[in-house]
Amino acid sequence: MRRDEGDVTHFLLITIWDSIEAMKHFIGGDPWKAKYYPEDDQYLLEKEEHIKIYKIFYES
Repeated sequence: MRRDEGDVTHFLLITIWDSIEAMKHFIGGDPWKAKYYPEDDQYLLEKEEHIKIYKIFYES
C-alpha cells in the first residue's frame, strides 16, 4: 500500500507466511526484528526496528 504526504511517500508491505518458523528461517532469528539490505539506505528515510505481526482471522 502507498500513501503520499507532500514530498514523502509511505509504503505498507504485507506478506503472508506459512508459520512463525518460516519467518524465523528467513530472518535468521527473531521474526519481530525488521530485516534490511545494504541498498535500503539509499531509499529509506528511516528504518523501523521491529515489525508488526498479525494473524489472518478469515479465509474464504
